[in-house]
Amino acid sequence: MPSGPFPSRPSSQARTTPPVIWLSADQVSADFALPPATAPHGRLSLAQAPILILVGLTRAGKTATVTGLADRGAVGTVLPDRREITDRIIMPAMTGDPARKVTDRIERFRLTRAFRERHPGGMGDVLERLSVDGDRGTALREAGWLVFDGVRGAAETAAAIRLPNAVFAVLQAPPELRVARLSLRADPFDQATADETGGSEHNATDARYRRTLEERGLGELLAAAALDRLAGRLADANAELTAVGSAVSIVVEESRHYDPDAALAVLERLAPARTVVVDTAEHGVDAVVDRVAAALAL
Repeated sequence: MPSGPFPSRPSSQARTTPPVIWLSADQVSADFALPPATAPHGRLSLAQAPILILVGLTRAGKTATVTGLADRGAVGTVLPDRREITDRIIMPAMTGDPARKVTDRIERFRLTRAFRERHPGGMGDVLERLSVDGDRGTALREAGWLVFDGVRGAAETAAAIRLPNAVFAVLQAPPELRVARLSLRADPFDQATADETGGSEHNATDARYRRTLEERGLGELLAAAALDRLAGRLADANAELTAVGSAVSIVVEESRHYDPDAALAVLERLAPARTVVVDTAEHGVDAVVDRVAAALAL
């Protein structure tokens, strides 16, 4: 491993479990005027740090996994997540206005696509340049593993592989499950401005849910039988039709920008010894955390 201020990948048991460090977005930065793995004077590059990178799409289970790993003491530092890094670094770079908040998911996809035209590695390129104030360096070095949620798609994953001490956890969940998870949580971040389907009323029929799924384009990803099954599940859960419509728009649009199979293929080809794959449809949070923590201990 290249030399640097951080040790090469530590065992998750190699520290005395001090309190986990949760870095906020305003504590990190990325300077694209500098080469990768370098930082401005007085700041510490994180490019050599032992880091666990979660790979997966929206509602694949990344947030719950990060929380579980932190609670267990398997990681020492939690980096700001993908959304926070995007708000802090990528959105201002594309809008030219750090104060502007871009909350609509479809608009965010457009801007992040434009960012990748400038920086083909996307979030992977950001991670290569991520830095913190040098005064935090000692605490981060002693804490051990960093964790980041997360990267998506082949290009981002290939860029992240360049981090010499990175380990990857691929969290898989089918579109059907991710739509259900998105539909059944109340998070304004998951709203998308598109043609409204249905309304906000509950107690809709299976047919109303089925029509919403199809009109928002989920037929691009799911067969008819899966659409029927999901419509029945949403009806049984009394999901709000507006939330279902937004969830489908997010999952479909995300699929147009990030191919999870391509990301996994890159890892299997270039970093198989550094990769663990877990199906969050088959395993609960505790089991997923077990699998990932075991990979860190190798």
